[in-house]
Amino acid sequence: MNIRQLQYFLAVAQELNFTRASERVNVAQPALSQQIMALEDELGAALFTREKRKVSLTPAGAILVEHAQRVLNAASSAIAAVRAAQRGAAAHLTVGAIYSAIYNFLPNTLREFKSLAETAEVSLQEMTIAQQIAGLKEGTIEVGLVRGHIYDRDIITELLYRELLVVAVPAGSEYDENGPVRVAELAEWPLIAVARGLPRGYADRILEIFEENAFTPNIVKEVYDMHTSICLVAAGMGVAVVPATMTLMNTPGVSFRALGTETQGVSFSVAWRKDSEAQLIPLFRDAARTNAAKLMARRPDLFIHSAPALAV
Repeated sequence: MNIRQLQYFLAVAQELNFTRASERVNVAQPALSQQIMALEDELGAALFTREKRKVSLTPAGAILVEHAQRVLNAASSAIAAVRAAQRGAAAHLTVGAIYSAIYNFLPNTLREFKSLAETAEVSLQEMTIAQQIAGLKEGTIEVGLVRGHIYDRDIITELLYRELLVVAVPAGSEYDENGPVRVAELAEWPLIAVARGLPRGYADRILEIFEENAFTPNIVKEVYDMHTSICLVAAGMGVAVVPATMTLMNTPGVSFRALGTETQGVSFSVAWRKDSEAQLIPLFRDAARTNAAKLMARRPDLFIHSAPALAV
């Protein structure tokens, strides 16, 4: 078994079509089929059922998908670490982060991290929370910056801070006035909402505002990430309830108003695999804690608690 065979296998597993898979990995279909058959012979198990117009994974093939992805992710991380070392870096860390963290939180965190690990190198990937969970479990990333708490026995989540929620409205619109927004009036406005899903977290916090006050939101559009909702607000398509740190982005066409009710807010956390042995994770965690404390001290108006970060 070799890396190339696993790459070919995953291509077929994802496409469930040998022709498309061969195009994806840029190899002739007969050669791809031969490599898959060689892999099956070595393992002593059929990985695919092949019918005239249909290819599907066998139970053995489904098991190999998860293991093959982890092997390739580990190989990718090893390559990145070796190349970093060749450039003079003592170690390498791969970080996943939600969109807003990349612009609001991560830059100063990386400065803090650089002061703790001067010769280390960081690779950064913008990822949704769901993508980060998968990335942590599969080894694509070593540490993540997420909203909410990840309830997974393989992942540790540490709270950095809890933000207030505010209402983003189109600048200059009928909704752009002074004063806090009452939930009763917010329920009448066209709401751009992040779709509810797993893990339970940000989207649920928003919808609970209406549930707890016995109102039904007027959802006109569902999106899958916060920066899309802000973009749609800027385009005048509705309003959105967002974490207060979004005000730091100064998005053109968007104004922010306070929310006229107390909420639990939304948490922001750092996450990593419980069994990870990456030596840079504690240093990155320390850098994130330091930056969170500085941010809360500088802008206490954005947070529910301006106390030091607590583990959860």
